[in-house]
Amino acid sequence: MRSSLYTLIPVLALLMESSAMAAPPPAEPQEPAAQRQMRAQAGRLVGGGHLAEARDVHLSLWRVGRRPLDAFNVGTLSQRIRDYPTAAEYLTLWLGLVGSPEAPRGPAPWTEQDRQKHAQARVDLQAAREHVGALEINVSDPGAEVLVDGRRVGLSPLRAPVFVWPGQHRVSARLGGARKEELVTATAGGEHTVRLVLPASPAEAQIDGARGPRSAAGAPSLAPPSPGPGPARRWLTVGGLAATSAALVVFGGIAAGVAGGAAEERDAALARVQADSVSGCPGGAACGQFTDADGRAKTWTALSAGAFVGAGLSAAGAAAAYLLLPAGPVRVTTGGAGVQLATSW
Repeated sequence: MRSSLYTLIPVLALLMESSAMAAPPPAEPQEPAAQRQMRAQAGRLVGGGHLAEARDVHLSLWRVGRRPLDAFNVGTLSQRIRDYPTAAEYLTLWLGLVGSPEAPRGPAPWTEQDRQKHAQARVDLQAAREHVGALEINVSDPGAEVLVDGRRVGLSPLRAPVFVWPGQHRVSARLGGARKEELVTATAGGEHTVRLVLPASPAEAQIDGARGPRSAAGAPSLAPPSPGPGPARRWLTVGGLAATSAALVVFGGIAAGVAGGAAEERDAALARVQADSVSGCPGGAACGQFTDADGRAKTWTALSAGAFVGAGLSAAGAAAAYLLLPAGPVRVTTGGAGVQLATSW
């Protein structure tokens, strides 16, 4: 009997091999060479204890190829480096992609190694969830961009919760010109539901913002009007610009006088250079005096011109402020269903 079994084993193996050749299972497409090199690099980084760098390599591989193996590696490595929000996110993602031993998702049957990975992922996910909060974000409109603390987490409807560190977080959604935002406080190990209802249209959102906060009855509460600039601001602006213009005129006059004196010294030095051939340029004392006086004359002339130009601009600004700024405060009055603005000039 035992010899018969030994005889049948090769036959059964050949039959199984032929049936496999007749109907091969769907093979995973060959990974490009660059991605294979990245995967080998990640393995070397793990072997050297550089877990954070290895995690980042697998994160890049996931974004390129969307292979479940990379999601698993990102989750487990994030757990090891205590990046618990990322660990919870990618372990949840991997478990959703592969299913469970009872209900696997994929063409190939599960091996014992797959079962061990699944068990390890569940343990790591449970450990990560003890350190983070889960935000279940629901948005009224599909296709809206969802952001948490300014970071894009996907489009509504989100298929999985968003894991965050404990504390306060800003959750927002936007679609076109419509936007809705809320502040949420997350707790470690807790689950929080956030419901964002986008305005019907951007115009409606602007109207609601202009109306301000609503009372308990639903009517907009009108805050007291803020005081306008008033005459003090007007005269302070006009006076400041006028004083600046006057100061620049004075400085321009002084600069013009200094420039004139330097020009006279320059002309006298030039006459000495031309009369004395021994001390003439280059190298003579008269030449140095000419160069120095000429430089001072040009510098002070430029400063004088700039001061007068600035004085003119300041004077023009003072005149504009006098004409454009209101002489009295802006009064806000309400009448009927609308709001009327009355301004005294």
